[in-house]
Amino acid sequence: MALIEPDPHRWPLGLLLLLGSVSPFAWAAPPAPVEHELPSALDEASGLAQSAQHASLLWTHNDNINDPGSMQRVTPLVYGIDHDGRWRLSLELDGVVQRDWEAIETVRIDGSHGLVVADTGDNRASWPDYVLWFIDEPGTIPPSAKTLAATPTHLLRFRYPDGPADTEAMAVDPQGGQILLLTKREDPPRLFALPLSAREAFPGEGSPRERLAGAEVHEARLLGPMGGLAPTDPINWLLSPLTGRQTSLPTGMALSPDGRLLAVLTYSSLYFFRRDVGEPWSEAIRRPVASRSLPRIDQWEGIAFDRSPHLLHIVREGTGPGTLLHLEVPEAARVTHDPQTAGAGAPD
Repeated sequence: MALIEPDPHRWPLGLLLLLGSVSPFAWAAPPAPVEHELPSALDEASGLAQSAQHASLLWTHNDNINDPGSMQRVTPLVYGIDHDGRWRLSLELDGVVQRDWEAIETVRIDGSHGLVVADTGDNRASWPDYVLWFIDEPGTIPPSAKTLAATPTHLLRFRYPDGPADTEAMAVDPQGGQILLLTKREDPPRLFALPLSAREAFPGEGSPRERLAGAEVHEARLLGPMGGLAPTDPINWLLSPLTGRQTSLPTGMALSPDGRLLAVLTYSSLYFFRRDVGEPWSEAIRRPVASRSLPRIDQWEGIAFDRSPHLLHIVREGTGPGTLLHLEVPEAARVTHDPQTAGAGAPD
């Protein structure tokens, strides 16, 4: 869940103006985003994924809106919406504990299209381990909106090597056979990886807590620190009541369809990291190749590439207009698609 706290003692005006004058991306004027409104039930939208099977469908979810991190029971729902923000269907997950869902991604494993839901939020750094839930993506969309029952096919329970970490950003790297996780409340944020092969079959019996407790706990592997998440629009940052360096904390992440461009979302901006052919992620994330400001500093939480690598979708917490955005990837970040080298990064 997104929490922003003021920090008036950081980033003085002179430094902010200096940042704005030297950043090669700060004053670019890309096309304005197209805005839509999410359904009212999605008032804590916290993740976003483009469906792999249905071009017009996006998957999203709330985090635990009652008391994040408390293990208090909520109905674990994944929502399917169209690109105009209209509700098309929901998946209610059976046998699942929802602590603080923060991200969702599509994945193709063994010829099947699926979804991965990341229960990785930890505002208080109090959980010893975390879990990823794998579910099948429905092959058809009902003609009228409805809620369908779903049971996870697999789960992946994990921990970080040096203790708890709040994580809201996840991406699936199919070429590397891994899931990427980017920590939030660290300076700099760190990128970790988990092998998709570490997932295990979801137990068929037991209470939700019993099924989770019996799973093996894997250790995420550190790939390296991420650099370059500085404010892209210092004036907007200065005038916003949501001040402090927390506006640059990562809240979402998405990987382009060709596996070479990593988009990182914060409360104020987008950053793009490009992996060249033969380059590991540990090198690619040192500095963004491009960035752009968002319309305003807000609770931006989920991001997904469209099937086109030049278009992104973003959701924020709250209700009303502007909770769903469609925007273009900056020209400086775009990668010329080469079928022979797409996704051909070196292993980390």
